[in-house]
Amino acid sequence: MSGNIIGVVAQRLVRRLCTKCKQPFTPDDDGTRRILGVAAGWQGTVYRHVGCGSCDHTGYKGRLAIMELFRMDGEIDELIARRATGREIRESARKRGFRTLAEDAVNRVLQGDTDLEEISRIVDLTDRID
Repeated sequence: MSGNIIGVVAQRLVRRLCTKCKQPFTPDDDGTRRILGVAAGWQGTVYRHVGCGSCDHTGYKGRLAIMELFRMDGEIDELIARRATGREIRESARKRGFRTLAEDAVNRVLQGDTDLEEISRIVDLTDRID
């Protein structure tokens, strides 16, 4: 199968925070820190939307893509041929750098491009909470 399929891409668009009014805050609750994948003592800053004249009081201006790329290779092809479980295929892909939509979305929050409220609308973050 890997000879026919090079890879599979999943993409979603999220709203980009307005650079003129985005407001910094430090996540202080355990649930938010778990979603972001940061430790309790983490001192970084993430941002939230506010709203101003520049963004029509929405807090967002523009959009950006979050994505995941699942690359087919010999190992994945072999796993599919022997009817491996989805979990086995995912674990194999993750060992070689596969990152999910949720992980890319969280990285965009940590970079200050968008906020948790926005990515929560677009991707399922429940597996990051438990």
